[in-house]
Amino acid sequence: MPIIHRLGHNQRLHAGAERRSIVRMVLLEATFLVGCGLAVGVTLSVVGAQLLSSLLFGVAPRDPIRLISAVGALLITGLVAAWWPARRAAKVDPMVALRYE
Repeated sequence: MPIIHRLGHNQRLHAGAERRSIVRMVLLEATFLVGCGLAVGVTLSVVGAQLLSSLLFGVAPRDPIRLISAVGALLITGLVAAWWPARRAAKVDPMVALRYE
């Protein structure tokens, strides 16, 4: 659900909250979701790499540099993808958000 639509559900929060707190709330939620996805993804990739280790040439099944690089790239991408609409939603006037509800 887009952030702009969720503002109606959080009327009390949005009406009295600062812009920073709205962005922080959305980023904390996104960090949790990205973290859960990364935990499942890393686990499945390590297990899958062990199962397919005979097909990997020149790469260890548990190559920490590649794994850390992928996790870092996905974490940054997920947080930027959450930050952009959160910043936009924080700029919405509270009365406009209430009017659409």
